[in-house]
Amino acid sequence: MIPRFKPRYGWAEWKTAFTFWSRGNIPQYEKAFAEKFKREQGVMFPHGRTGIFALLKVWELDQVEVVCPAYTCVVVPHAIVLSGNIPVFVDCEQGSFNMNLKGIHRAITEKTRVIIPTHLFGYPMDVHAVQEIAEEASRRYGHKVYVVQDCAHSFGAKWRSELVTTYGDAAIFGSNISKLINSIFGGMVITGEEALAVKLRVWRDKNLIEKGWLKSLMRLFYFVAVGLAFHPNFYGFVHWLERKGLLNRFVKYYDEDAIDFPTDWNHAPAEIEARVGLVHLRRYDHIVENRRRLANRLVEEMSGRDDISMLPFEDGATYSHIVALVEDRDLWVNRYRRKGEQLGILIEYSVPSIKTYCRYAKDGFEVSDSYKDRTINFSTARE
Repeated sequence: MIPRFKPRYGWAEWKTAFTFWSRGNIPQYEKAFAEKFKREQGVMFPHGRTGIFALLKVWELDQVEVVCPAYTCVVVPHAIVLSGNIPVFVDCEQGSFNMNLKGIHRAITEKTRVIIPTHLFGYPMDVHAVQEIAEEASRRYGHKVYVVQDCAHSFGAKWRSELVTTYGDAAIFGSNISKLINSIFGGMVITGEEALAVKLRVWRDKNLIEKGWLKSLMRLFYFVAVGLAFHPNFYGFVHWLERKGLLNRFVKYYDEDAIDFPTDWNHAPAEIEARVGLVHLRRYDHIVENRRRLANRLVEEMSGRDDISMLPFEDGATYSHIVALVEDRDLWVNRYRRKGEQLGILIEYSVPSIKTYCRYAKDGFEVSDSYKDRTINFSTARE
């Protein structure tokens, strides 16, 4: 069984994971990560969502409106609500997985203080247009409207040959095992503002719990377990367990009845995560080149079919997930399973339709509601 994704761990990652005595890796990783994506400062967090939470706290925002996509990973609005703020959802652009620009305009009010453009599945948004919207709103209402690029799916994505990370006040990343670059778990905020980076580090040092060797040991166990779980000799059994719901504790990342964070959201990042991240970061160019090659091949294979729709291949996209829209999702999933390949279903909800978020839904979300029932993502383990 070919899994829907597979972390690209090689000998170098295994070696560094067991280098227990190595210290000082977190600042090295922060510096290397920021440099790779063309910003001056990087601050590591245990999760990307913790980075969003921290940004809203250091900007001292409370009960303000934060514009974000309706079709996105639920952890983004979770971070907004748990920080004491209000998510304002915007539907997708028709024919795109990203926010409708006119919808962002309509969503802006005098209470708007942040816009979070999410470059979903690695497809870049028009960062120029989003920046103009934020600047115009800042002038109109007389206060700063921040822009936070959500790059959890878009490490290195480019809009018109420019890295999306070079726009806005900050960019956030998640780096768990499903991401292009991963550090076992972990997240990162990068920014061009030294003062903001200093505030984030002060907040992190004050509010995150230091677990030291215990967290590193648990991450090492997880790293080894992942290596075994994705081994070709075992993954068929792992896939069966997942289908039966026996792995929900480990793979289900949200509860429709709760707005919450994982229990380790406020644990300081571990040295082992930074060590693995540093090694993995060095292989980024190779990883993303292979991912684009695979995406291009799949787009070509599916062209001309009337039972599936894929966006045209984009040079600026990084394809964290290679996504398509189909009318009968179960049919496609079962067809590929019989062929020995697992298709993924990454975001099977429109956030405003989730019970806990209905009270925040001001408008209809026709496109997002359509996508939640029709998206599949092809395996990236074939690259």
